[in-house]
Amino acid sequence: MAQYRLFDNIIEKDVASSFVVAAKELLKKLEINAPVLKNSKQDIASEGMALNEDAFLYNCAYNLALGKKDDANIICVEDSSYTSLNIAKIMLVENSELRDAVSRELQKEKLDLCLDTKVLHINDVLKDVVGFDKLKKMIERPFGKFNIAIFNGNKTQNLATNDDIMRLVGANIVYFDTQNDSDGYEILSASEDLAEKLAGKIMLDAFDNAADFVVTNDARSFVMFEPRQKSLERCVGRDIGLSVFSTSQVVLMALGCDSTSKLGLDLHKVPTTLI
Repeated sequence: MAQYRLFDNIIEKDVASSFVVAAKELLKKLEINAPVLKNSKQDIASEGMALNEDAFLYNCAYNLALGKKDDANIICVEDSSYTSLNIAKIMLVENSELRDAVSRELQKEKLDLCLDTKVLHINDVLKDVVGFDKLKKMIERPFGKFNIAIFNGNKTQNLATNDDIMRLVGANIVYFDTQNDSDGYEILSASEDLAEKLAGKIMLDAFDNAADFVVTNDARSFVMFEPRQKSLERCVGRDIGLSVFSTSQVVLMALGCDSTSKLGLDLHKVPTTLI
């Protein structure tokens, strides 16, 4: 039987901790044993890779090595960490010089470089481990009355799976022009005002297309859309008032969970009336 470890050391962990809370509760409800990957290094995402490639590769390789040490697959609760780990694997496979350098650093920590550790997105778990047939039978509270705007940004992974999951819970998916635009996070440190204009434009677009709430599976996008929403409203000169959820939170609600603490909604800034 496959062993799993949950990667919880996500980028912007202090702000986006609801991603981890909801994923833990969802896996528990689905009876999937996935203890936290202990002593992991923080995901520093693609932005961090651009600033310090060595640190990016080392952190990712360290986490992959921890997974191998536990003989476990790694479950990622959001897009950035999933992408980081898989990008690092490709880079290290293709570049022997980088691979040897990272391997030497890991050996100092008594860890062996391992590039065959399997990395799963939480959406992969729902589709391939649990299975959509089983998941559909567990739904207690379908979302048929709600329009969901899914923000993808420039992501390419798990898009079809995420749409399938939202349809599985009965939701109507709202398509909007800016759903693949930049959320502004990558320029936040350089120009907060411009970053919030980009994020505000996306949220208004979702709102104007009759979305009841927004779903994103990237901690960086969540940071731009949810805790900053009042600031976005001031930036664009209009009210928004849209809740922002991860797929795990939506599925948990569909499965009947109404505890704000188990859903991680007590950590959000924008109140929701869905439960």
